[in-house]
Amino acid sequence: MKRKNIFGTIVGVVIVICVLMAMVQFKKEQITQKDNVTVLPGGVTIKKIEDDEEYDISKNYYKDYDDTGLETYVITTVFNYDSEESYIKEIREADICEYIYKNEEGYVDVKVTEKQRKEWLSTAEENINIILKNMEDEEKCSFEFKEKYTILESKVEKNYSLQAYAKDIINLLYNAEIMQIFSETEKEWSVNVIIENMSTGKELVNIQYPQEDLRIEPNMWKE
Repeated sequence: MKRKNIFGTIVGVVIVICVLMAMVQFKKEQITQKDNVTVLPGGVTIKKIEDDEEYDISKNYYKDYDDTGLETYVITTVFNYDSEESYIKEIREADICEYIYKNEEGYVDVKVTEKQRKEWLSTAEENINIILKNMEDEEKCSFEFKEKYTILESKVEKNYSLQAYAKDIINLLYNAEIMQIFSETEKEWSVNVIIENMSTGKELVNIQYPQEDLRIEPNMWKE
């Protein structure tokens, strides 16, 4: 495009912007606000509606609370959610437990029947198997659980997708948490995460999660 045409285009855009700004200012001058009422041009009024109360993720959410005959399982780490609130809301809507709420310690209490407990375990095991099955033909990454989901071994290439890897390992750890807690064998869950450089065999990570932070940093790949 020639310089003259570019300048002409820029002038045209500036003119349009100026016109729009003038229109916006004109509209602002015609709009008046008083208390919770906004008056638009033409006499149209809009009354402000107060925002809904904050969603109650506590035990007080339930009006007729009765946990007789139910077992309580405490989820200490919530993955793939912005907050405990979004997690609790989703579980409540899924209707897979009798009660779920944030306890006084800041963790999530889940109260279930024996049937529901087995369903949580079955779903978690199925989710783990789906991920492991999908990884069978992947040449740059692998995962393997050992010792009743208390050890997670992984081998990964440096150039493997970090986004895909993070998504899989987060899902595996969450479901391992459910497997341990709902199996009634562990009060506090823990997974020994071992990550190895597939090319060199060098150990990149060896931690107890979530007691220790899981980090994969660029300098780990230095051979």
